Amino acid sequence: MLARVLFTFLMFSHSFLVYGEMVLYEFDIDTKLVNFTGTTVEALAIGDQIPAPTIEARVGDVLRATFHNRLDVSASVHWHGVLLPDDQDGVPFLNTQPIAPGQSFTFEFPIIQTGTYWYHSHSDLQVQRGIYGAIILREKDQPPNSIQDEIVLFSDWTDEDPGSVLSNLKKDKDYYAYKKNSVQSWDTVLANGGRAIRNRFSQSFTRMGPMDLADIAYDRFLANGKLENKLIVNDINAEQILLRLINGSTSSYFDVEYAGGPMTIIAADGQDVEPIRVKRLRMSTAETYDVLVRVSAEASFELRATSFDGSGFSSTFVGAGDRVYAPDVPAPNLFLMEAHDMAMGIDMMTTPEHQGAAEAMPKSDDKGMEAAMVEVIAHMTDYQHLVATASTVLPIQRDWRQIDLTLSGNMERYVWSFNGATLREEDQILIRKGENVRIILYNSTIMHHPLHLHGHFFRVVNQHGDRSPLKHTVNVPPMGTVVIEFDANEEKDWLFHCHNQYHMKTGMTRVISYEETSTYDADTARVIQPYLRWFNRSKLDVQSNFLDLDYSLSDERHGFQLEADSNFDDSYEIEATYTYYFSRFFSTFAGVERRKHEEQASTSYAIAGFNYTLPLLIDSEWRVDDEGEFRVELESELQFTRRLGFDWRWNTDKEYRYRLKYNISKRWAFTLNSDSEYGDGVGMQYLF
Repeated sequence: MLARVLFTFLMFSHSFLVYGEMVLYEFDIDTKLVNFTGTTVEALAIGDQIPAPTIEARVGDVLRATFHNRLDVSASVHWHGVLLPDDQDGVPFLNTQPIAPGQSFTFEFPIIQTGTYWYHSHSDLQVQRGIYGAIILREKDQPPNSIQDEIVLFSDWTDEDPGSVLSNLKKDKDYYAYKKNSVQSWDTVLANGGRAIRNRFSQSFTRMGPMDLADIAYDRFLANGKLENKLIVNDINAEQILLRLINGSTSSYFDVEYAGGPMTIIAADGQDVEPIRVKRLRMSTAETYDVLVRVSAEASFELRATSFDGSGFSSTFVGAGDRVYAPDVPAPNLFLMEAHDMAMGIDMMTTPEHQGAAEAMPKSDDKGMEAAMVEVIAHMTDYQHLVATASTVLPIQRDWRQIDLTLSGNMERYVWSFNGATLREEDQILIRKGENVRIILYNSTIMHHPLHLHGHFFRVVNQHGDRSPLKHTVNVPPMGTVVIEFDANEEKDWLFHCHNQYHMKTGMTRVISYEETSTYDADTARVIQPYLRWFNRSKLDVQSNFLDLDYSLSDERHGFQLEADSNFDDSYEIEATYTYYFSRFFSTFAGVERRKHEEQASTSYAIAGFNYTLPLLIDSEWRVDDEGEFRVELESELQFTRRLGFDWRWNTDKEYRYRLKYNISKRWAFTLNSDSEYGDGVGMQYLF
């Protein structure tokens, strides 16, 4: 059913005196066929549109929006950044019931704020398939046509089913690096010189893998649901218009640049800030910015949003004249990048000494622009330049509650968490109404994390003190620390999570609960946590000298493994174990092993031990069997080129296996091997 605004009418009740108008929307949530890549695939849509239709209202209105779910699975709608009653927030089971297949749900709440926001599904990974749209909230008495404003909603797209994407990330941490051609192999490390070599050894000695910026290789990046978007300037005499920028992606960050000159930021996450002029703006997932840009009747200026891993971009052309293109943004050099650089906002696409610096520019003659604004930020990647237009200091003479959260994760197993625990293990953070809450966020991982707090705005504490900016989403860079503070002025339960949907779904989530009014209980916990599910990974080697099968089934903490190999004749080994993962570097295991070598009789053992990751990313296994025999095994792998790799395994029983592997694709590889038990051979390896 096509999206439509049904009508707007005056409320003939007490609500009319308080709120004024009620604004009604009614939409279907259904499937939709799309073709962004040359392949037609099924997406999800609201009102048969991707993005969903824009929802608009004014301060004092009551918004009533009804959604009819035509899917065969449950759906939901979350109002990102909008202040509203707890039961309207749209998080399934936590505070709003999911919209069951064939059912409808009506949201109704008063509008008490202005700004640029967005709405999206909070069910599974539906935002990745198209359930997202813009929200514009205006002043009640805002003059019409005071300045033209347009929405530019950025998103990322993959033809793959999002569930398959998550499974692939679980199977291999570098799965999409191969697709993006960003494998950090040793040939490219050497080609980048001494600094890259030092970085690689330094990272390896500290047991840190190669730097990366994005987990997924997206097929396309979109603006307003298009590969190329066009905006018409209504007034040919206009000198500037307002662009409402929304990063509605599932997991992407964008570096946004405008061909018509610097953009003037006037609001961040819907909240006014002192005007800042920037050449290039980094937008974290789920953030919004309002920017003023210059327009001309003779030019069509490109607004380019480049994925900050350099894997692609979307274009929006503003105006109807000759096209003027934004500059290309070179892909970052990951070999020269260190976690410290990323925490400091240094961008290896440009020289470090100019990163984030302000440049002297000629004074603007644009009408509506302040001539005093003569500084232009070359590349704004953090919040140090954001200044609120008024004091954001929290109420005085209140108790303070401080919460320390370390952003933690295991890229190898693709598990993300707070303080080393996923939502299933530690789900609640308790606060009390009337407190001032300070959360200190330290990112111990090498990935960026955009954190979003539902139902509240928080101060991002920076050098501007009393006028630190208000936001609802904040990026915490690798190895970086961010402090946020908010007024605990709500009730019940609100989600706090990484807005990279794949990180959220694998554990980086908490429920912030008001002790006195929380309705969060064991039953709620059980139904909001199923996405922390079990994943399997299998690897089959069919070699001329042996057959080897590795199979594992694991969740964030527990794992079951089966390894079996045989020479097709009189030798075999079978090992079945249970593993408990304490951290990224340490786990314990217990199980059984049965083996037979040539003419020997088959024997069985009970085994137990632990695994520990050593410097240089060497995995070690320390184990003992029920006869008191102790063994240490070491293994590791080296990637020589994008396709050619080498892995090895050796133990104190003088057993070894060396293997040279040529990747035909991410799943298939041709191998040459030498094994202490089975001799030399060739064959194929399949990852599934």
